[in-house]
Amino acid sequence: MSLLDIARRSLRNRLSVGLTTGVVIVMTTSGVALHGVIRSQLYQHLDDDLLLRSRAVAEYAAMHPGRESVAELMPQFRTRAHEDFFQVWNAAGQTLARSDSSIGKDLPRLAGANGRPGFRNLILPDGHQGRAVALRFELPPGDPRGALHVVTAEETENLDALESRIHLLLLLVTMASLVAMLVIARYSVDRGLRPVRELVQSLERVSLDDPRATLDTGPLPDELRPVAASFSQLLDRLLQALARERRYARNVAHELRNPLAEIRLLTDVAQSSGSAVECQAAMREIGTAAAEMERIVDTLMAMTRYEAGLELPQPEPLDLCAELRRLVQALQPAAEQRRLHMQLDLPGEVWVHADSALVERLLGNLLGNAVAHAPEGAAVTIGLAANGDVTVSNPAPHLTHEDLVKLGEQFFRVSAVGHGAHAGLGLPLAKAIAKVLGLALDFELLDDGNLVASVRGFRGLGESLRHVDGVP
Repeated sequence: MSLLDIARRSLRNRLSVGLTTGVVIVMTTSGVALHGVIRSQLYQHLDDDLLLRSRAVAEYAAMHPGRESVAELMPQFRTRAHEDFFQVWNAAGQTLARSDSSIGKDLPRLAGANGRPGFRNLILPDGHQGRAVALRFELPPGDPRGALHVVTAEETENLDALESRIHLLLLLVTMASLVAMLVIARYSVDRGLRPVRELVQSLERVSLDDPRATLDTGPLPDELRPVAASFSQLLDRLLQALARERRYARNVAHELRNPLAEIRLLTDVAQSSGSAVECQAAMREIGTAAAEMERIVDTLMAMTRYEAGLELPQPEPLDLCAELRRLVQALQPAAEQRRLHMQLDLPGEVWVHADSALVERLLGNLLGNAVAHAPEGAAVTIGLAANGDVTVSNPAPHLTHEDLVKLGEQFFRVSAVGHGAHAGLGLPLAKAIAKVLGLALDFELLDDGNLVASVRGFRGLGESLRHVDGVP
C-alpha cells in the first residue's frame, strides 16, 4: 500500500498531507526567491563598487599620461593578496598599466556593450574566481593614446563563501520554521477535527431502543451544522420507521387475535358436528373471518406505507350518501342482533373527491364502533351535511368528559357495568386514516350522554376542479 493510499484512509492524514505539501511548496518557493534576491543584492553592491573603482582608475590614467598606474594611490592594487586587479589599454591595445596583484599577467580585454560598462564573471590571473567590469574612456582630441580601455576586477570567492553561509543560515531557519509549522498544522488539524469526533461519539450514544432518542450535537462549527442536521433527520426517520414497525407488529397481533380465536372455535365446532349443513355454515363463517383478517392486514400495511410516505392517497369521485347507505346495510345484521335503531339523515347525493378505500375504512370503523358499543335498544344516528361533514351519534353512558382526551388512543379501555368499551384499533385507526386524508376527526360528549363523532374537511368535486385548475 502506497503512502498516498494510507493518507486517503484518514481525514486527519489527508489534511496533514495537504497542509504539509502546501507549506513545503511555499517555503521552497520562498527560499528560491530569497536566494535570488540575496545573490542579486550582493552582486549589485559588488558591481557598483567595481564601477566606481574603474572610473577612478580611468580618470587618473587620463589625467597622467605615461603614469597611468594608480597602484601608488590605491594600495589594494599593490598587495599580493590577489583580491583586486586592474589593467589599462590604449586605443591600439597596448597595455599602459596593470596592478601588481596581476603578477605580470594580463586580464581579459573585455568590452562594454554600446559604450556602457560591461560586467562579467571570469578567471583571474591567479586562477581564482572573480568579477570584472570593462569601461571605455574617451580622451580629448590630440591625445596620442586615443582612448583608454580599463578593466577592473575583484575576487568573488569570499563573497561566494559569505553567500553560502547566509544560505546555510536561511536553510536552518527555514527547516526549523517548517518543522514548527508542521507541528502547528498537525495540532490545528487535530483541534479542528475535535467537533467531528464529538459528533461521532454523540451518534454512538444514541439508543435505537429509545423512541425519544435525539442526537446531542452541542455547539458545532458552521461547516458541520448541515451534516449534523442531516444525521438528525436520518435518525428521526430511522426511529419513526422502527416505531412504525413495532406499532404494526402490535396492531397485527392485537387485531388478528379475535378472528384467529373465532376461526379456531368454528373449526372445533365443524369437527365435532356430524351435520353437513353445520359444517358448511362453519366453513362460510371461517371464510368470512379470513376475509376480515385479510382486510385488517391490508389496511394496517397501507397505513404503515402512508405514514412512511411510500404511498399517497388516490382520490377519486365518491358519493358519501351511497357509501354510508352501503356501510349501514352491511352492519344491519349486527345492529338487529343488539336491537339497535339505525337512523339515517342523508341528502340525495353528496359527491366528494377522496380515496374510496380509506374513506370506507374510516366510516366503517366509526359506524362499527357505534354499533358495537352503544347500549342495546339504543338509536345510532348517522348524519351527512351538504358540504360533506359526517356525524355519527350513539349513547355512551360509560364515558366521561375526561375519557374524551384519551379516546382514540391504542388499546384504551373504558369499563361499565355489563359492558366493556372497545380496546382495539377501531378509533385509533380512524384517526390515523383521517390524518392521512387531511380530514378533521373530533369526538364530543353531549350533556344527554350521546357521543358524537364528526368528520369534516371533505373536498367537493367543484372545489377539487378549481384546485386543479389553479383557481383560488
